[in-house]
Amino acid sequence: MTPVGVQFLVNAGPGSAAGERAERIARMVDGDAIVTYRKGTRRADAVAMAREVARNAPEVVYAMDLAVAPVAAWALDGGRRRLIVDTGDAPLAFLELIGASATRRAMARALESVGYGRSDLVIVRGRYHAEQLHAAGHHHVSVVADGVDLDLLQPKEVTDLRTQLGLDRRMTVGVQGNFTWYPKLGGGLGWDLVQAIGRHDLDIDAVFIGEGPGLAQLRLMAERLGVGDRVHMMGRVAYSQLATYLSLCDVTLLTQTDDPSSWARTTGKLPTYLATGRYVVATRVGTAVDLLEPEHLLDYRGHWDTTYPDRLARKLGELAHDRDRTIARGLALRSLAESFDYDRIARSCASEIARVCERSAGSPARLTLGAGL
Repeated sequence: MTPVGVQFLVNAGPGSAAGERAERIARMVDGDAIVTYRKGTRRADAVAMAREVARNAPEVVYAMDLAVAPVAAWALDGGRRRLIVDTGDAPLAFLELIGASATRRAMARALESVGYGRSDLVIVRGRYHAEQLHAAGHHHVSVVADGVDLDLLQPKEVTDLRTQLGLDRRMTVGVQGNFTWYPKLGGGLGWDLVQAIGRHDLDIDAVFIGEGPGLAQLRLMAERLGVGDRVHMMGRVAYSQLATYLSLCDVTLLTQTDDPSSWARTTGKLPTYLATGRYVVATRVGTAVDLLEPEHLLDYRGHWDTTYPDRLARKLGELAHDRDRTIARGLALRSLAESFDYDRIARSCASEIARVCERSAGSPARLTLGAGL
């Protein structure tokens, strides 16, 4: 079999945000590229991916996310290929935030040691993550932001869908993503919105787009607060339909806790919200600080701020008072999405791959990972 230039190992399945990024970059690579996805358990996928790497003999292994399966696959192949890690997360800092077990934290520490320490290049999505890595002594770092398809993600006319869902002329606030839940913290994605509506009896409807175990908890929370009829769960939406469902939302939320993991972490939510012309309310953390005007930013105090829903409620009340202005201000944000255009982002990543391939240094040393990974 003819060796390929780049093999992308995606820590998710087809249709995922990580998969979309990998496919986009692969199309820009000068040479053959293969994209391989997760299918089962971490251990089984690591072994299967390693076999694929050995069979394809790529010059570069591109790990999409700093995660066990893709990094372990590279190591199980003997660490013979050049390795690029593309990540928007700081695993260890996040696990410390949610109070994960010592075993999980040790695994994350080992993963970061390999991913940051043995790779030829680390691509991060924001400058704050790059600054953290530089401070830790890792200087083979480039910043390439999250991407968005500006042709596909545009504001849509959704009057009929609003009527169908009982949202006609209602102020709507949306959150899109994977709805996790952290019992030790007492919340997860979207909890601040439910609390804001419930604590202050806001005449506002919440729209949650995505799936995950946190949705059931949000439903229970809304029912306990007496606002269950104001919470609407759209479920998982195909990327091709995402703009339609986001266009249901007058306002969108990007809530990041004020701690090292969140300053490092970026998501595709912000460019997606901007591309669809949604008004964004974000915490004053990370990339949002660099992009948005002060009117869009709220303070968040520490790693878990139980008073934040009250500040959010006041802001949402102000926005609901002049809904037409809020909608117009959201549409004006679309110009900010241009810097996240996927063609530009994919070309930047492809250029980074080319630079790694051009280096004259030898391949990374062989290594093995402990059974704990």
